[in-house]
Amino acid sequence: MTHKNFNFNQILAVAFMVWICLVCSFPGAQASGLSNQESDGYLQWMHSLEVVMENRDKTGLDEGNLLYPFDIPGWKGDESRPYRHLAISKAINELEREWLLRGENRTQSALVALANARNYVNLSEYDSATVWFEKAAALDTDKNFFREICRERLAAAAANRDSLDMLTGITNSIGSSVITGHEAEFILALRWLLIQQDSETLDLVLQKIQSDDTNLPDRLRYWVAYALAWRKDTTGSLKHLKILINSGGLSRDLTENQRSWVLFAIPDFLFLDGDQVSSRSLYEVLANSRAPRLSTWGRYQVANLDFLGGRYLRASEGFKRVCEAKRLGSWQDHACEMTKVANEIERIKSEGEPYGAGSFYNP
Repeated sequence: MTHKNFNFNQILAVAFMVWICLVCSFPGAQASGLSNQESDGYLQWMHSLEVVMENRDKTGLDEGNLLYPFDIPGWKGDESRPYRHLAISKAINELEREWLLRGENRTQSALVALANARNYVNLSEYDSATVWFEKAAALDTDKNFFREICRERLAAAAANRDSLDMLTGITNSIGSSVITGHEAEFILALRWLLIQQDSETLDLVLQKIQSDDTNLPDRLRYWVAYALAWRKDTTGSLKHLKILINSGGLSRDLTENQRSWVLFAIPDFLFLDGDQVSSRSLYEVLANSRAPRLSTWGRYQVANLDFLGGRYLRASEGFKRVCEAKRLGSWQDHACEMTKVANEIERIKSEGEPYGAGSFYNP
């Protein structure tokens, strides 16, 4: 036996065992799937995303994203004002001199402190920015700039990779009485904790949000769904995703990749909940999409379901199309290997039919 054949037989054995485990792990009872309204929302969501992606491809532009953690547009291109940083530095000097000249009998301004903090952020001097955010918070006794200070100070701590300051800010957010007005803080907190893989603090933030989740903005709801999925709570994540697609086909301040994840995650989670019928119907919708990013994933998952259903020839054809499609992710490597596995099982099954052995390869 050659080394190549030995590796292929290993792949075949592993795939066969995975197939057995998956088939045995799903109950016969089917989950509820999507309502008619949710199904319509899913189609609207997909159509809207297709239009956006097609129009962008025609222009030859890259996908527009908001840069973490300040949500600055990432498609502005080169800075058109070459002396911008000099102007900011001059403003800082003037503001700080004015601050010192005020004296004890002059009122110190929270707005001036906030402006200085923002200037330091623009210069990437995050330590100095934090000092001025603290001054602004102390002076803002009427809470006129409370939301701005909390969110921007948290973003400065994230940019500075200051874990202690981030956890302090997140703790303050958890301790706030309401979520309304603090949504941007919670989005930033979830994203930071996901990056740090801090599951304990993440659970506390999720508990706070879910204690008052009736009116979450769509962007925060997306990150809640994503965080719940990371915590392997697919049922809870699916609940939020269903609400999200009911909001219609607009972007909801989400990127193309994020909107695509919503379309992928819903059938994936339905499948994990045991509803292969509903999940397959949505995968087939994706497979017929005009957007390659959507259609390739849909074909890949339909091929996986065909494989699990014992339709090995159809599965191999589906895997082959995915393998030969435009490169989108490492999962296409799996499709290439599964093409060989499905073909081999189909061959063994067909050759074993005259002897009654083919039944061993039917679920």
